Amino acid sequence: MKQGSFQISAGKVTAAFERAVRKAAKDSVIQKIMKRRPGVFTSDAKVRKLIANRLGWVDSAATMKRQVGNIEKFGGLVISSGIRHVVLMGMGGSSLCPELFKLVHRKHPRLKSFDVIDSTDPQAVKAVASKIEPKKTLFVVASKSGGTVETRSHEAFFTGLLKEAKVRNIGRHFVAITDKGSGLEKSARKNKYRRIFLNPADIGGRYSALSYFGLVPGFFAGVDLRALLDDAVMMQKLLLEREGELNPALALGSLMAAAAREGRDKLTFIASKRTTPLVPWIEQLVAESTGKKKKGVVPIENEPIGEPKAYKDDRLFVFLRMTRERTPETDKLKAVLKKKRFPVIEITLGSPAELGRQFLLWEAATAVTGYHFKINPFDEPNVTESKNNTNDILAGFERSGEFPDQHPHSRWGKLWLVAYEKNKKYRMTELNSFRRFLKRFLSGARKPRYLATLNYFKADRRTEAALEKVRREVRDRTGMATLRGYGPRFLHSIGQLYKGGPAEGMFVVFVKASYGRLPIPGRIFDFGQLIAAQAIGDSQALMKRKLPTLVIAIDGNPADGLEVFARAVKAALK
Repeated sequence: MKQGSFQISAGKVTAAFERAVRKAAKDSVIQKIMKRRPGVFTSDAKVRKLIANRLGWVDSAATMKRQVGNIEKFGGLVISSGIRHVVLMGMGGSSLCPELFKLVHRKHPRLKSFDVIDSTDPQAVKAVASKIEPKKTLFVVASKSGGTVETRSHEAFFTGLLKEAKVRNIGRHFVAITDKGSGLEKSARKNKYRRIFLNPADIGGRYSALSYFGLVPGFFAGVDLRALLDDAVMMQKLLLEREGELNPALALGSLMAAAAREGRDKLTFIASKRTTPLVPWIEQLVAESTGKKKKGVVPIENEPIGEPKAYKDDRLFVFLRMTRERTPETDKLKAVLKKKRFPVIEITLGSPAELGRQFLLWEAATAVTGYHFKINPFDEPNVTESKNNTNDILAGFERSGEFPDQHPHSRWGKLWLVAYEKNKKYRMTELNSFRRFLKRFLSGARKPRYLATLNYFKADRRTEAALEKVRREVRDRTGMATLRGYGPRFLHSIGQLYKGGPAEGMFVVFVKASYGRLPIPGRIFDFGQLIAAQAIGDSQALMKRKLPTLVIAIDGNPADGLEVFARAVKAALK
């Protein structure tokens, strides 16, 4: 089978790129990273100690090869016992790799379904519950810390579902993946879970694809684990052996850092149909690792493809495809962009097994970018802020039975303005007219800013289609890059960059005017109240930084509201 390839055309940032490569090569950065030497990132003894406990990913592929037989044996016994559905519940690093496997491989051939749940929207939870047979379902609870509120809420909900189905030995329907000593490990032992996979503690969540967090659900998704790990081990050897620009991780990480310093921090992915599932995993890794201390690389995922003139000089591009895929439209765009001397990265994969090398390539490259930025690429200081805000809101709700005041300032049909960042003053005439209001909000919309829509509801084809209209209109008329994410999942990934990275973002937070009730056994709040609290908590974190932010509630179907918003954006930007 033909293998993939990797190529860089640095374009207008060639000089900065070559300087960055020379510096990293002189410091033997990639070799030190791959040999677990944290001193390459900092001279601070305390930070070095923290980083040393996050470098287990560098050789996890080789380590986990010894565990493949055990994973396959366990999975085979599970399926032979009559299990026909598997549900993975996790957030961020615990869910994005399993979701990637699901989208690429679908499921193990002897299963009826393999699903990933990382949304607290009641409709998303109900959708998963409606397609499974509880008595024939295995639930995989994945949480490094063991205390992730979303995951533990899903665990409680599906436990209740099994009780309603009068399943006697409920623990046999659960598997835990976590770190040793976590609350999840303790409760899993108490409840006699079928199996507890204790992951190496020195692997952080977003770097965990080649550990139990990726491999156990990967088996149920139908992944050839041996081929995946063999491919990653090949990349591990290559990274240790190659020097300078010939080392793909050193070159990729140095280009991301050099381009960002030159103002090209919008890492724009143009992916083929078969490689599109890889991009959200990369987005999380790059954004959460580099977006801190007002620095960062901003991954642009799933933006509609535009004409070359739509892209401004804050972009660098990654073109992804499989070797046998024909991509004439994107090939033409790529040729024009290279002619205009945009920095371009070209990656082809020979087969799905080559995801193994992509995992390690991007992990190592992201660490190299952290070296150039002089940051710790393995922490996520601002993720905790939104979590704490949510916990405070829920604690207040438990005491008073009420959320913070969220009464609409204005109502424009299906759309209600719930909150906005007060740094920009709006006149009453603007508050009374949605078009005028949006025109005022978007008056500062130009690069290097970006617009992110943060959507606290379940994704579907209609919501995606409406968001695509918004993104295309904004980019083509203002030159701004655009992003979109679904809450609460983005809080565990790119949410770090929104708050800790460059202060370039403009944000429109969409919530439902009503989520309906879906109880969580053992909790005073239900799923609708949980997702509402998460939206409020994250909006507070954005507004605290005086970032341009709107919170808009949609009355009725989210897709209908987004259609209205798309039309209003078009009118406002005329």
